[in-house]
Amino acid sequence: MPSWTVTEPQKLVLDEPVTRLEVVLFGGRLNVVGTDGPPRVEVGTASELPVVVTLTDGRLEIRHESPKTWPGPLKPLWWWLLGIRKVAVQVSVAVPYDTAAHLTLTSGPVVVSSTRGELTVDCTSGRVALLGVAGRIRAKVVSGPIEALGCAGELSVETVSGEITIADAAVHRLAAKTISGALTADLDNPPHDSDLRLDTISGEITVRVREDSDLEVRLAAIGGRVSCDFPELYRSGHSALSGRLGKGTGRLVANAVSGHVALLRRPVDEEFES
Repeated sequence: MPSWTVTEPQKLVLDEPVTRLEVVLFGGRLNVVGTDGPPRVEVGTASELPVVVTLTDGRLEIRHESPKTWPGPLKPLWWWLLGIRKVAVQVSVAVPYDTAAHLTLTSGPVVVSSTRGELTVDCTSGRVALLGVAGRIRAKVVSGPIEALGCAGELSVETVSGEITIADAAVHRLAAKTISGALTADLDNPPHDSDLRLDTISGEITVRVREDSDLEVRLAAIGGRVSCDFPELYRSGHSALSGRLGKGTGRLVANAVSGHVALLRRPVDEEFES
């Protein structure tokens, strides 16, 4: 079982296959990219708390050592005064495209690009960016925004406090939810079998779908207004629109408690193969 304890900037090129990636870091910056080259781990900026890298039966683990904090009720004070400075690292990982990944970062940004395996990202405080990622994707942030650009497959994103931005996405399934923050989705989804749901408690929803979409649509804003570029939809309540686009074989539901909802029309991309 190859294992490394990294205490200074270092680059590791792995000569064994990787099928699963697990990362647990307390703070810093994490970049993960899919590649057809050999798996690599690069620690560009080290911290006082070592990073341990292990590779066992195709599972690549990267994690901080457990810190020695102040005892008992003083532990939160240690994190506030010293913790982030002692644990902030910059880690970049290159793995095969189809690698499944579970990424956990307490504080800091996470960027994932060009992967196709199952992906889970959990971030307490920071920005999550998903670039050209395909497959079954789940990302959750407590405080901070999520950006998903050029993603495909099944996408589930959620923030407690922060915006969600989805652009040029060809997802069949979408579940996006914010507690406090705007939600913007520009979708090039397949027209026939999409299942799209967007929810926000405090924030506005703006969604754009293909003009040839086949969707049953329901839009509602309890404390705001609803607008739509599709004349096929009809007003079904004081602040609600519903109806069918095309054959209605898919589904689009957008709900805002406090905020407006807007549905826009997207021209068909001729290069997209449905």
